[in-house]
Amino acid sequence: MSQNQRLSMTRSRTSLSTNIHANGIQNTMKRKLLAADSANEKKKTKKATTSYHHKSSKRFNCGICFESVAFSKISTNTSCNHPFCTNCISKYVNVQINKNATKVSCPNPECSVELKPQHLQSILPTKLIVEWESAICESSISLKQKIYCPYKNCSLLLVNDGVEAVTSCECPSCHRLFCAQCKVPWHGDMNCQEFQQSKTGRHNEKQLDEKFYELARTQNWQRCPGCSMYVQKNGGCNNMSCRLYV
Repeated sequence: MSQNQRLSMTRSRTSLSTNIHANGIQNTMKRKLLAADSANEKKKTKKATTSYHHKSSKRFNCGICFESVAFSKISTNTSCNHPFCTNCISKYVNVQINKNATKVSCPNPECSVELKPQHLQSILPTKLIVEWESAICESSISLKQKIYCPYKNCSLLLVNDGVEAVTSCECPSCHRLFCAQCKVPWHGDMNCQEFQQSKTGRHNEKQLDEKFYELARTQNWQRCPGCSMYVQKNGGCNNMSCRLYV
């Protein structure tokens, strides 16, 4: 073998050895980088887990019952961050809705931040959320636009948003006809004036009025000074809030 051939083979082996060595270094570096990334991820996970456990184990004093409550049972409004236990805030909102309140403020006496149904949707019963949203919707309607179904087992609120006077109207809930002007069940072929002037109409209305006034007297119902509607107390204090004059 000539000297040039031996030199060429030596260079080839040296070059191959260098490449293998370089690849080995790169693989080693990759393994070290992967190991470092894995270690960093574990540290981050451990840190996040530690932070979560620390937050979960923290306790707060409820601003209503003043009891020490776990973080998982605390509700806070993002606008004021006053902590209240879910049980107390549920009872508080329920009382406000039963008082016909449409604006529910933070229970903290020094806070005027308004609570919204969507803020407490995850902890309040669905029925209470629906009542709350319905009260808010009803308060945005003017008194002139409000029409209630006259049937006692329905009383659905309807909205007259047209310019023309509505007479015959079908309740979308109980599907019975009534007169929106006279606020009574539909009076057939008579127009409103004829119904009001008719002897039957006056007689029936008088009989109904007498029975109603007698019932109001025996049940000790009181009239609202704002809308003159009769109200019945079913609990709480004597303070009443009129939904028609909010």
